[in-house]
Amino acid sequence: MKQANQPKNQLTNGTAWLAFGNITSRVLGALYVIPWTLMLGTLSLQANTLMGKGYNLYQFFLMLSTAGLPSAVAKLTAQLQGYEKHKFIGKATLISLCAGLLCSLLLWFLAPFLSVGDPNVTPVLRSLSFAVLIFPFLSVLRGQLQGELKMVDIAKSDIIEQFFRVAYMLSSAYFILNIQHGSWKTVVVHSTFAASLGAWLATLFLLFSIYHPNKSVRLPQPVTHDALINQNNQEINLRHILVQALPFVLIGGFLSAYQWIDQFTFHPLMTMFYDKLSSDDIETIFGIFNFNSNKLIMIIVSLSVSIASTVLPLVTRNRFDSRILEKYISQAYLLFCLITLPACATLYTLAKPIYILFYGNYAQPQAYIPMVQISALIALFMGLTTVLAMILQGLSKTRIALRAIGIGMIVKLLSQPIMIYLTGTMGALLATLISMIVITLLMGSYIIRRFNILAHLDIKKLNVIYISTLFLLVTFSLISYWEARFVVPTRINAGIFLIVVGSIFGGILLGVYKKLGILGTIKN
Repeated sequence: MKQANQPKNQLTNGTAWLAFGNITSRVLGALYVIPWTLMLGTLSLQANTLMGKGYNLYQFFLMLSTAGLPSAVAKLTAQLQGYEKHKFIGKATLISLCAGLLCSLLLWFLAPFLSVGDPNVTPVLRSLSFAVLIFPFLSVLRGQLQGELKMVDIAKSDIIEQFFRVAYMLSSAYFILNIQHGSWKTVVVHSTFAASLGAWLATLFLLFSIYHPNKSVRLPQPVTHDALINQNNQEINLRHILVQALPFVLIGGFLSAYQWIDQFTFHPLMTMFYDKLSSDDIETIFGIFNFNSNKLIMIIVSLSVSIASTVLPLVTRNRFDSRILEKYISQAYLLFCLITLPACATLYTLAKPIYILFYGNYAQPQAYIPMVQISALIALFMGLTTVLAMILQGLSKTRIALRAIGIGMIVKLLSQPIMIYLTGTMGALLATLISMIVITLLMGSYIIRRFNILAHLDIKKLNVIYISTLFLLVTFSLISYWEARFVVPTRINAGIFLIVVGSIFGGILLGVYKKLGILGTIKN
Protein backbone atom coordinates (compact mmCIF):
# COMPACT_ATOMS: atom_id res chain seq x y z
CA MET A 1 0.00 0.00 0.00
CA LYS A 2 2.87 2.34 0.81
CA GLN A 3 4.40 1.83 -2.62
CA ALA A 4 1.08 2.40 -4.29
CA ASN A 5 0.71 5.75 -2.58
CA GLN A 6 4.27 6.85 -3.33
CA PRO A 7 3.54 8.44 -6.73
CA LYS A 8 0.66 10.34 -5.23
CA ASN A 9 2.77 11.52 -2.29
CA GLN A 10 5.54 12.68 -4.61
CA LEU A 11 3.14 14.77 -6.66
CA THR A 12 1.23 16.29 -3.74
CA ASN A 13 4.26 16.88 -1.52
CA GLY A 14 6.27 18.39 -4.36
CA THR A 15 3.34 20.53 -5.39
CA ALA A 16 2.78 21.62 -1.78
CA TRP A 17 6.36 22.80 -1.35
CA LEU A 18 6.51 24.54 -4.71
CA ALA A 19 3.09 26.06 -4.11
CA PHE A 20 4.28 27.36 -0.74
CA GLY A 21 7.36 28.91 -2.31
CA ASN A 22 5.50 30.29 -5.30
CA ILE A 23 2.60 31.66 -3.30
CA THR A 24 4.86 33.27 -0.71
CA SER A 25 7.12 34.84 -3.35
CA ARG A 26 4.18 35.96 -5.48
CA VAL A 27 2.34 37.43 -2.49
CA LEU A 28 5.50 39.29 -1.48
CA GLY A 29 5.87 40.42 -5.09
CA ALA A 30 2.31 41.71 -5.05
CA LEU A 31 2.08 43.12 -1.52
CA TYR A 32 5.06 45.41 -2.08
CA VAL A 33 2.79 47.34 -4.45
CA ILE A 34 0.76 48.65 -1.50
CA PRO A 35 3.52 50.68 0.25
CA TRP A 36 5.25 51.33 -3.08
CA THR A 37 2.20 53.01 -4.62
CA LEU A 38 1.48 54.84 -1.36
CA MET A 39 4.93 56.44 -1.54
CA LEU A 40 4.44 57.35 -5.22
CA GLY A 41 0.81 58.47 -4.94
CA THR A 42 -0.85 59.45 -8.22
CA LEU A 43 2.48 58.95 -10.01
CA SER A 44 2.17 55.19 -9.37
CA LEU A 45 0.16 54.69 -12.56
CA GLN A 46 2.97 56.14 -14.67
CA ALA A 47 5.57 54.25 -12.67
CA ASN A 48 3.74 50.95 -13.09
CA THR A 49 3.43 51.49 -16.84
CA LEU A 50 7.16 52.23 -17.17
CA MET A 51 8.03 49.20 -15.04
CA GLY A 52 5.70 47.03 -17.11
CA LYS A 53 7.37 48.10 -20.36
CA GLY A 54 10.77 47.22 -18.95
CA TYR A 55 9.67 43.90 -17.53
CA ASN A 56 8.00 42.78 -20.75
CA LEU A 57 11.26 43.12 -22.69
CA TYR A 58 13.25 41.76 -19.76
CA GLN A 59 11.16 38.59 -19.82
CA PHE A 60 12.03 38.10 -23.48
CA PHE A 61 15.76 38.28 -22.79
CA LEU A 62 15.29 36.11 -19.72
CA MET A 63 13.59 33.49 -21.86
CA LEU A 64 16.31 33.82 -24.49
CA SER A 65 19.11 33.46 -21.94
CA THR A 66 17.64 30.52 -20.04
CA ALA A 67 16.79 28.85 -23.37
CA GLY A 68 14.39 26.44 -21.69
CA LEU A 69 17.19 25.10 -19.50
CA PRO A 70 15.25 24.74 -16.20
CA SER A 71 12.67 22.33 -17.56
CA ALA A 72 15.15 20.58 -19.87
CA VAL A 73 17.56 20.08 -16.97
CA ALA A 74 14.71 18.79 -14.79
CA LYS A 75 13.64 16.33 -17.50
CA LEU A 76 17.14 14.96 -18.19
CA THR A 77 18.11 14.94 -14.50
CA ALA A 78 15.09 12.72 -13.89
CA GLN A 79 16.21 10.38 -16.71
CA LEU A 80 19.96 10.18 -16.09
CA GLN A 81 21.88 8.77 -13.14
CA GLY A 82 25.40 8.68 -11.80
CA TYR A 83 28.27 10.00 -13.90
CA GLU A 84 26.10 10.78 -16.93
CA LYS A 85 23.91 13.06 -14.84
CA HIS A 86 26.87 14.96 -13.38
CA LYS A 87 28.43 15.34 -16.83
CA PHE A 88 25.17 16.69 -18.22
CA ILE A 89 24.77 19.20 -15.36
CA GLY A 90 28.31 20.45 -15.94
CA LYS A 91 27.62 21.10 -19.62
CA ALA A 92 24.29 22.74 -18.85
CA THR A 93 26.03 25.02 -16.35
CA LEU A 94 28.59 26.10 -18.95
CA ILE A 95 25.83 26.87 -21.44
CA SER A 96 23.92 28.89 -18.84
CA LEU A 97 26.92 31.04 -17.95
CA CYS A 98 27.71 31.79 -21.60
CA ALA A 99 24.05 32.50 -22.42
CA GLY A 100 23.69 34.83 -19.44
CA LEU A 101 26.76 36.85 -20.37
CA LEU A 102 25.75 37.14 -24.04
CA CYS A 103 22.13 38.10 -23.40
CA SER A 104 22.96 40.58 -20.65
CA LEU A 105 25.38 42.37 -22.99
CA LEU A 106 22.76 42.39 -25.76
CA LEU A 107 20.14 43.86 -23.43
CA TRP A 108 22.55 46.55 -22.23
CA PHE A 109 23.67 47.70 -25.67
CA LEU A 110 20.29 47.30 -27.42
CA ALA A 111 18.35 49.11 -24.67
CA PRO A 112 18.19 52.47 -26.56
CA PHE A 113 16.74 50.75 -29.65
CA LEU A 114 14.30 48.58 -27.69
CA SER A 115 12.89 51.59 -25.87
CA VAL A 116 11.15 52.65 -29.12
CA GLY A 117 11.66 56.36 -28.60
CA ASP A 118 10.95 56.38 -24.84
CA PRO A 119 14.22 57.44 -23.14
CA ASN A 120 12.85 56.44 -19.72
CA VAL A 121 12.84 52.78 -20.72
CA THR A 122 16.60 52.63 -21.49
CA PRO A 123 17.94 52.84 -17.89
CA VAL A 124 15.21 50.42 -16.75
CA LEU A 125 16.35 47.80 -19.27
CA ARG A 126 20.01 48.28 -18.38
CA SER A 127 19.27 47.82 -14.69
CA LEU A 128 17.66 44.49 -15.54
CA SER A 129 20.65 43.28 -17.57
CA PHE A 130 22.42 42.29 -14.32
CA ALA A 131 19.59 39.87 -13.54
CA VAL A 132 19.81 38.37 -17.04
CA LEU A 133 23.50 37.71 -16.37
CA ILE A 134 22.94 35.34 -13.43
CA PHE A 135 19.41 34.02 -13.97
CA PRO A 136 20.29 31.21 -16.47
CA PHE A 137 22.71 29.69 -13.94
CA LEU A 138 20.09 30.03 -11.20
CA SER A 139 17.62 28.26 -13.49
CA VAL A 140 19.99 25.33 -14.02
CA LEU A 141 20.38 24.91 -10.25
CA ARG A 142 16.61 24.92 -9.80
CA GLY A 143 16.13 22.53 -12.72
CA GLN A 144 18.62 20.09 -11.20
CA LEU A 145 16.77 20.11 -7.87
CA GLN A 146 13.42 19.85 -9.64
CA GLY A 147 14.54 16.75 -11.51
CA GLU A 148 15.62 15.21 -8.20
CA LEU A 149 12.26 16.24 -6.66
CA LYS A 150 14.03 18.32 -3.99
CA MET A 151 11.38 21.01 -3.90
CA VAL A 152 12.17 22.39 -0.43
CA ASP A 153 15.34 24.18 -1.52
CA ILE A 154 13.61 25.53 -4.63
CA ALA A 155 10.80 26.94 -2.49
CA LYS A 156 13.28 28.55 -0.09
CA SER A 157 15.25 30.10 -2.95
CA ASP A 158 12.03 31.58 -4.39
CA ILE A 159 11.22 33.21 -1.06
CA ILE A 160 14.78 34.51 -0.57
CA GLU A 161 14.83 35.97 -4.08
CA GLN A 162 11.54 37.77 -3.63
CA PHE A 163 12.13 38.89 -0.05
CA PHE A 164 15.40 40.70 -0.77
CA ARG A 165 14.01 42.08 -4.03
CA VAL A 166 11.04 43.63 -2.24
CA ALA A 167 13.17 44.85 0.67
CA TYR A 168 15.49 46.72 -1.69
CA MET A 169 12.59 48.10 -3.76
CA LEU A 170 10.85 49.63 -0.75
CA SER A 171 13.98 50.90 1.01
CA SER A 172 15.37 52.47 -2.16
CA ALA A 173 12.01 54.05 -2.99
CA TYR A 174 11.78 55.58 0.48
CA PHE A 175 15.36 56.86 0.33
CA ILE A 176 14.97 58.39 -3.14
CA LEU A 177 11.58 60.03 -2.54
CA ASN A 178 11.81 61.11 1.11
CA ILE A 179 15.52 61.71 1.70
CA GLN A 180 16.95 62.56 -1.71
CA HIS A 181 13.63 64.01 -2.97
CA GLY A 182 14.41 62.40 -6.31
CA SER A 183 12.34 61.47 -9.35
CA TRP A 184 9.82 58.63 -9.66
CA LYS A 185 11.79 57.51 -12.71
CA THR A 186 14.82 56.86 -10.52
CA VAL A 187 12.58 54.86 -8.20
CA VAL A 188 11.54 52.63 -11.11
CA VAL A 189 15.16 52.04 -12.16
CA HIS A 190 16.15 50.93 -8.66
CA SER A 191 12.98 48.87 -8.33
CA THR A 192 13.83 46.93 -11.46
CA PHE A 193 17.47 46.56 -10.39
CA ALA A 194 16.14 44.81 -7.28
CA ALA A 195 15.43 41.76 -9.47
CA SER A 196 19.19 41.40 -9.95
CA LEU A 197 19.88 41.51 -6.22
CA GLY A 198 17.26 38.86 -5.49
CA ALA A 199 18.53 36.55 -8.23
CA TRP A 200 22.16 36.74 -7.05
CA LEU A 201 21.24 36.01 -3.42
CA ALA A 202 19.00 33.07 -4.43
CA THR A 203 21.89 31.67 -6.48
CA LEU A 204 24.27 31.87 -3.51
CA PHE A 205 21.71 30.09 -1.32
CA LEU A 206 21.26 27.21 -3.79
CA LEU A 207 25.02 26.81 -4.25
CA PHE A 208 25.37 26.59 -0.47
CA SER A 209 22.48 24.12 -0.23
CA ILE A 210 23.83 21.82 -2.96
CA TYR A 211 27.55 21.91 -2.26
CA HIS A 212 27.78 22.53 1.49
CA PRO A 213 30.19 19.88 2.88
CA ASN A 214 27.86 18.99 5.77
CA LYS A 215 24.90 18.55 3.42
CA SER A 216 23.71 14.98 3.33
CA VAL A 217 24.08 13.50 -0.12
CA ARG A 218 21.70 10.84 -1.34
CA LEU A 219 23.48 7.95 -2.99
CA PRO A 220 22.56 7.26 -6.62
CA GLN A 221 19.76 4.76 -7.08
CA PRO A 222 20.65 1.40 -8.62
CA VAL A 223 20.68 1.53 -12.40
CA THR A 224 18.73 -1.16 -14.20
CA HIS A 225 20.17 -2.99 -17.18
CA ASP A 226 17.78 -1.25 -19.59
CA ALA A 227 18.54 2.16 -18.12
CA LEU A 228 22.27 1.49 -18.42
CA ILE A 229 21.88 0.63 -22.10
CA ASN A 230 19.80 3.78 -22.68
CA GLN A 231 22.39 5.97 -20.97
CA ASN A 232 25.28 4.46 -22.89
CA ASN A 233 23.44 5.07 -26.15
CA GLN A 234 22.54 8.63 -25.23
CA GLU A 235 25.43 11.05 -25.79
CA ILE A 236 24.72 14.21 -23.82
CA ASN A 237 26.45 16.89 -25.88
CA LEU A 238 25.78 20.55 -26.55
CA ARG A 239 23.45 19.84 -29.44
CA HIS A 240 21.44 17.35 -27.39
CA ILE A 241 20.98 19.85 -24.55
CA LEU A 242 19.88 22.60 -26.95
CA VAL A 243 17.47 20.26 -28.76
CA GLN A 244 15.92 19.30 -25.43
CA ALA A 245 15.82 22.91 -24.25
CA LEU A 246 14.49 24.68 -27.37
CA PRO A 247 10.89 23.44 -27.05
CA PHE A 248 10.85 24.60 -23.44
CA VAL A 249 11.82 28.08 -24.65
CA LEU A 250 8.85 28.26 -26.96
CA ILE A 251 6.41 26.64 -24.56
CA GLY A 252 7.67 28.45 -21.47
CA GLY A 253 7.81 31.81 -23.23
CA PHE A 254 4.42 31.85 -24.89
CA LEU A 255 2.78 33.34 -21.78
CA SER A 256 5.09 36.34 -22.01
CA ALA A 257 4.48 36.55 -25.76
CA TYR A 258 0.97 37.86 -25.10
CA GLN A 259 2.42 40.84 -23.23
CA TRP A 260 4.92 41.52 -26.03
CA ILE A 261 2.16 41.48 -28.63
CA ASP A 262 0.10 43.90 -26.54
CA GLN A 263 3.07 46.19 -25.87
CA PHE A 264 3.83 46.68 -29.57
CA THR A 265 0.27 46.59 -31.00
CA PHE A 266 -2.13 47.99 -28.40
CA HIS A 267 -1.08 51.63 -28.62
CA PRO A 268 -0.99 51.81 -32.46
CA LEU A 269 -4.33 49.99 -32.79
CA MET A 270 -6.03 52.15 -30.16
CA THR A 271 -4.69 55.28 -31.88
CA MET A 272 -5.97 54.00 -35.22
CA PHE A 273 -9.50 53.10 -34.06
CA TYR A 274 -10.00 55.64 -31.24
CA ASP A 275 -8.17 58.79 -32.25
CA LYS A 276 -9.95 60.87 -29.58
CA LEU A 277 -8.03 59.12 -26.81
CA SER A 278 -4.80 60.85 -25.83
CA SER A 279 -1.49 59.03 -25.71
CA ASP A 280 -1.41 59.33 -21.90
CA ASP A 281 -4.88 57.80 -21.61
CA ILE A 282 -3.83 54.83 -23.75
CA GLU A 283 -0.65 54.36 -21.69
CA THR A 284 -2.68 54.40 -18.47
CA ILE A 285 -5.10 51.78 -19.81
CA PHE A 286 -2.16 49.67 -21.00
CA GLY A 287 -0.55 49.84 -17.56
CA ILE A 288 -3.76 48.71 -15.84
CA PHE A 289 -4.25 45.51 -17.83
CA ASN A 290 -0.71 44.66 -18.96
CA PHE A 291 1.01 45.19 -15.60
CA ASN A 292 -1.44 45.72 -12.72
CA SER A 293 -4.01 43.07 -13.61
CA ASN A 294 -1.33 40.73 -14.91
CA LYS A 295 0.51 40.90 -11.58
CA LEU A 296 -2.65 39.82 -9.76
CA ILE A 297 -3.34 36.83 -11.99
CA MET A 298 0.26 35.64 -11.86
CA ILE A 299 -0.31 34.80 -8.19
CA ILE A 300 -2.95 32.34 -9.40
CA VAL A 301 -0.91 31.09 -12.36
CA SER A 302 2.02 30.39 -10.03
CA LEU A 303 -0.14 27.79 -8.29
CA SER A 304 -0.55 25.96 -11.59
CA VAL A 305 3.17 26.29 -12.26
CA SER A 306 3.78 24.50 -8.95
CA ILE A 307 1.69 21.56 -10.10
CA ALA A 308 3.23 21.56 -13.57
CA SER A 309 6.81 21.74 -12.26
CA THR A 310 6.22 18.68 -10.09
CA VAL A 311 4.36 16.77 -12.78
CA LEU A 312 7.16 17.09 -15.36
CA PRO A 313 9.84 14.85 -13.75
CA LEU A 314 7.23 12.37 -12.50
CA VAL A 315 5.66 11.99 -15.95
CA THR A 316 9.13 11.71 -17.53
CA ARG A 317 10.15 8.89 -15.18
CA ASN A 318 6.96 6.91 -15.76
CA ARG A 319 6.23 7.80 -19.38
CA PHE A 320 6.13 4.12 -20.42
CA ASP A 321 3.67 3.05 -17.72
CA SER A 322 0.19 4.06 -18.87
CA ARG A 323 -1.48 3.06 -15.61
CA ILE A 324 0.69 5.34 -13.45
CA LEU A 325 0.53 8.15 -16.01
CA GLU A 326 -3.25 8.10 -15.98
CA LYS A 327 -3.24 8.47 -12.19
CA TYR A 328 -0.71 11.31 -12.29
CA ILE A 329 -2.57 13.26 -14.96
CA SER A 330 -6.00 12.81 -13.37
CA GLN A 331 -4.65 13.83 -9.97
CA ALA A 332 -2.87 16.84 -11.46
CA TYR A 333 -6.21 18.01 -12.88
CA LEU A 334 -7.91 17.48 -9.52
CA LEU A 335 -5.22 19.51 -7.76
CA PHE A 336 -5.54 22.23 -10.41
CA CYS A 337 -9.29 22.52 -9.87
CA LEU A 338 -8.95 22.39 -6.08
CA ILE A 339 -6.51 25.30 -6.00
CA THR A 340 -7.19 27.41 -9.07
CA LEU A 341 -10.98 27.47 -9.44
CA PRO A 342 -11.73 29.09 -6.05
CA ALA A 343 -8.86 31.55 -6.56
CA CYS A 344 -10.17 32.66 -9.98
CA ALA A 345 -13.74 32.90 -8.67
CA THR A 346 -12.57 35.12 -5.81
CA LEU A 347 -10.57 37.43 -8.07
CA TYR A 348 -13.46 37.68 -10.55
CA THR A 349 -16.15 38.59 -8.01
CA LEU A 350 -14.06 40.72 -5.64
CA ALA A 351 -12.12 42.51 -8.38
CA LYS A 352 -12.75 46.03 -7.02
CA PRO A 353 -11.57 45.65 -3.39
CA ILE A 354 -8.62 43.49 -4.46
CA TYR A 355 -7.47 46.08 -7.00
CA ILE A 356 -7.91 48.96 -4.57
CA LEU A 357 -5.96 47.11 -1.87
CA PHE A 358 -2.95 46.66 -4.16
CA TYR A 359 -3.04 49.74 -6.37
CA GLY A 360 -5.17 52.30 -4.59
CA ASN A 361 -8.22 54.16 -5.87
CA TYR A 362 -6.37 56.21 -8.48
CA ALA A 363 -8.20 54.82 -11.53
CA GLN A 364 -11.88 54.73 -12.43
CA PRO A 365 -13.64 51.49 -11.34
CA GLN A 366 -15.33 51.13 -14.72
CA ALA A 367 -11.86 51.05 -16.27
CA TYR A 368 -10.16 48.41 -14.14
CA ILE A 369 -12.97 46.13 -12.84
CA PRO A 370 -13.78 44.55 -16.24
CA MET A 371 -10.06 44.17 -16.94
CA VAL A 372 -9.44 42.32 -13.69
CA GLN A 373 -12.48 40.10 -14.28
CA ILE A 374 -11.40 39.12 -17.79
CA SER A 375 -7.88 38.58 -16.44
CA ALA A 376 -9.30 36.14 -13.87
CA LEU A 377 -10.78 34.08 -16.71
CA ILE A 378 -7.46 34.26 -18.55
CA ALA A 379 -5.68 33.00 -15.40
CA LEU A 380 -7.91 29.92 -15.36
CA PHE A 381 -7.05 28.86 -18.91
CA MET A 382 -3.46 30.05 -18.65
CA GLY A 383 -2.93 27.87 -15.59
CA LEU A 384 -4.53 24.82 -17.16
CA THR A 385 -2.50 25.30 -20.34
CA THR A 386 0.70 25.40 -18.26
CA VAL A 387 -0.12 22.06 -16.64
CA LEU A 388 -1.12 20.44 -19.94
CA ALA A 389 2.02 21.71 -21.70
CA MET A 390 4.28 20.24 -19.02
CA ILE A 391 2.49 16.90 -19.25
CA LEU A 392 2.99 16.81 -23.02
CA GLN A 393 6.66 17.70 -22.66
CA GLY A 394 7.17 14.98 -20.08
CA LEU A 395 5.65 12.53 -22.56
CA SER A 396 7.99 13.80 -25.33
CA LYS A 397 4.93 15.06 -27.22
CA THR A 398 6.42 18.50 -27.64
CA ARG A 399 5.24 18.89 -31.24
CA ILE A 400 1.62 18.67 -30.14
CA ALA A 401 2.16 21.38 -27.52
CA LEU A 402 4.03 23.60 -29.99
CA ARG A 403 1.35 23.14 -32.64
CA ALA A 404 -1.37 24.16 -30.18
CA ILE A 405 0.61 27.20 -29.03
CA GLY A 406 1.36 28.20 -32.63
CA ILE A 407 -2.32 28.08 -33.53
CA GLY A 408 -3.15 30.04 -30.37
CA MET A 409 -0.64 32.75 -31.24
CA ILE A 410 -2.11 33.07 -34.74
CA VAL A 411 -5.58 33.42 -33.18
CA LYS A 412 -4.25 36.14 -30.85
CA LEU A 413 -2.65 38.11 -33.71
CA LEU A 414 -5.72 37.84 -35.95
CA SER A 415 -8.29 38.61 -33.27
CA GLN A 416 -6.32 41.48 -31.67
CA PRO A 417 -7.33 44.24 -34.13
CA ILE A 418 -10.85 42.85 -34.46
CA MET A 419 -11.51 42.75 -30.71
CA ILE A 420 -9.93 46.17 -30.12
CA TYR A 421 -12.09 47.64 -32.88
CA LEU A 422 -15.25 46.03 -31.47
CA THR A 423 -14.68 46.41 -27.72
CA GLY A 424 -12.04 49.11 -27.34
CA THR A 425 -9.95 48.89 -24.18
CA MET A 426 -11.09 45.32 -23.47
CA GLY A 427 -10.02 44.08 -26.90
CA ALA A 428 -6.47 42.97 -26.10
CA LEU A 429 -7.58 40.95 -23.07
CA LEU A 430 -10.46 39.33 -24.96
CA ALA A 431 -8.10 38.35 -27.78
CA THR A 432 -5.81 36.72 -25.21
CA LEU A 433 -8.74 34.89 -23.62
CA ILE A 434 -9.92 33.50 -26.97
CA SER A 435 -6.39 32.37 -27.79
CA MET A 436 -5.94 30.64 -24.41
CA ILE A 437 -9.24 28.78 -24.79
CA VAL A 438 -8.15 27.49 -28.21
CA ILE A 439 -4.78 26.27 -26.87
CA THR A 440 -6.41 24.58 -23.86
CA LEU A 441 -8.91 22.75 -26.05
CA LEU A 442 -6.23 21.50 -28.46
CA MET A 443 -3.90 20.22 -25.73
CA GLY A 444 -6.65 18.87 -23.52
CA SER A 445 -8.42 16.97 -26.30
CA TYR A 446 -5.21 15.07 -27.18
CA ILE A 447 -4.49 14.08 -23.58
CA ILE A 448 -8.08 12.99 -23.00
CA ARG A 449 -8.04 10.81 -26.14
CA ARG A 450 -4.56 9.41 -25.49
CA PHE A 451 -5.04 8.40 -21.86
CA ASN A 452 -8.81 8.14 -21.43
CA ILE A 453 -8.55 10.55 -18.52
CA LEU A 454 -12.29 10.96 -18.13
CA ALA A 455 -12.55 7.37 -16.95
CA HIS A 456 -9.98 7.96 -14.17
CA LEU A 457 -11.20 11.28 -12.79
CA ASP A 458 -12.64 11.37 -9.28
CA ILE A 459 -16.02 12.74 -10.35
CA LYS A 460 -17.38 12.96 -6.80
CA LYS A 461 -14.56 15.19 -5.57
CA LEU A 462 -14.60 17.27 -8.75
CA ASN A 463 -18.33 17.90 -8.42
CA VAL A 464 -17.81 19.14 -4.87
CA ILE A 465 -15.13 21.54 -6.13
CA TYR A 466 -17.34 22.72 -9.01
CA ILE A 467 -20.36 23.31 -6.76
CA SER A 468 -18.32 25.09 -4.08
CA THR A 469 -16.79 27.35 -6.74
CA LEU A 470 -20.26 28.19 -8.04
CA PHE A 471 -21.30 28.94 -4.45
CA LEU A 472 -18.38 31.34 -4.11
CA LEU A 473 -19.28 33.06 -7.38
CA VAL A 474 -22.88 33.69 -6.33
CA THR A 475 -22.14 34.62 -2.72
CA PHE A 476 -19.19 36.88 -3.47
CA SER A 477 -21.14 38.60 -6.25
CA LEU A 478 -23.87 39.54 -3.75
CA ILE A 479 -21.32 40.62 -1.15
CA SER A 480 -19.43 42.66 -3.75
CA TYR A 481 -22.66 44.43 -4.74
CA TRP A 482 -23.30 45.30 -1.09
CA GLU A 483 -19.68 46.43 -0.58
CA ALA A 484 -19.84 48.76 -3.60
CA ARG A 485 -22.95 50.47 -2.21
CA PHE A 486 -22.04 50.88 1.46
CA VAL A 487 -18.23 50.72 1.88
CA VAL A 488 -16.05 53.74 1.11
CA PRO A 489 -13.42 52.64 -1.46
CA THR A 490 -10.16 53.09 0.47
CA ARG A 491 -7.18 50.77 0.90
CA ILE A 492 -7.86 50.25 4.62
CA ASN A 493 -11.54 49.44 4.08
CA ALA A 494 -10.71 47.10 1.20
CA GLY A 495 -8.12 45.30 3.33
CA ILE A 496 -10.48 44.86 6.29
CA PHE A 497 -13.29 43.73 3.99
CA LEU A 498 -11.12 41.11 2.26
CA ILE A 499 -9.72 39.79 5.56
CA VAL A 500 -13.20 39.35 7.05
CA VAL A 501 -14.77 37.82 3.95
CA GLY A 502 -11.73 35.67 3.20
CA SER A 503 -11.52 34.33 6.74
CA ILE A 504 -15.20 33.42 6.94
CA PHE A 505 -15.64 31.81 3.55
CA GLY A 506 -12.13 30.37 3.47
CA GLY A 507 -12.90 28.60 6.75
CA ILE A 508 -16.24 27.35 5.43
CA LEU A 509 -14.64 26.06 2.25
CA LEU A 510 -11.85 24.26 4.11
CA GLY A 511 -14.42 22.74 6.48
CA VAL A 512 -16.50 21.40 3.57
CA TYR A 513 -13.41 20.05 1.83
CA LYS A 514 -12.24 18.34 5.00
CA LYS A 515 -15.61 16.80 5.79
CA LEU A 516 -16.04 15.44 2.25
CA GLY A 517 -12.48 14.14 2.02
CA ILE A 518 -11.22 16.65 -0.53
CA LEU A 519 -8.25 17.71 1.61
CA GLY A 520 -7.12 14.10 1.63
CA THR A 521 -6.05 14.71 -1.96
CA ILE A 522 -3.29 16.95 -0.62
CA LYS A 523 -2.39 15.05 2.54
CA ASN A 524 -2.13 11.56 1.06
